[in-house]
Amino acid sequence: MGQTTETMAKGEYDWLFYKFKKEETPSDGMLPQYQAYFRGELSIPGAQTNQPYRAYMKTGFISSEPHFHRDEEYLAFVGHDLRYAFDSFEAEVELWMGESPEDMEKIVITAPTMVRVPGYYWHGPIEIKKLSKPLFFQPVLFSSRYYAIRRRKDADGKIYNETIVDGMSPCTLDNDKVCTFCGKCEEKN
Repeated sequence: MGQTTETMAKGEYDWLFYKFKKEETPSDGMLPQYQAYFRGELSIPGAQTNQPYRAYMKTGFISSEPHFHRDEEYLAFVGHDLRYAFDSFEAEVELWMGESPEDMEKIVITAPTMVRVPGYYWHGPIEIKKLSKPLFFQPVLFSSRYYAIRRRKDADGKIYNETIVDGMSPCTLDNDKVCTFCGKCEEKN
């Protein structure tokens, strides 16, 4: 074997490691004040996946409107105490999913579940309806940056799709900042 390298020591493979940063998460108590996010290429250049780690503390919307991604996504719902992932799961989550926003099915999740969302499948809203213990939720999107494509209507009623990209699209609350999917704009809805 070769030399031993601690994860944050200077070494040949440092470019492959990301030390999580303590990120503030605005949520009105739905999430803890700080969480850890892995934001794809924004965290490690060349990375092809996004995977935040979220602990939900009370009911409410994880995502308030339908959207899709061109890339495949996986949604993991488990009890937050991973030592007892099944026994600590005390939640009811409603997830809407379908091939178009006009033809979506409501799925009710009441046990630890992994959902595969194929590319171009609409999903959302996702709402925690009941919660007795914290819920661990991890969306894993196979893309270098997180993005969401949402349906919109212009002033004339013409339908179009809007793409919002983490770190590239302007923040809807402050055009001098870029979108980080912090959730503050969804709190306003």
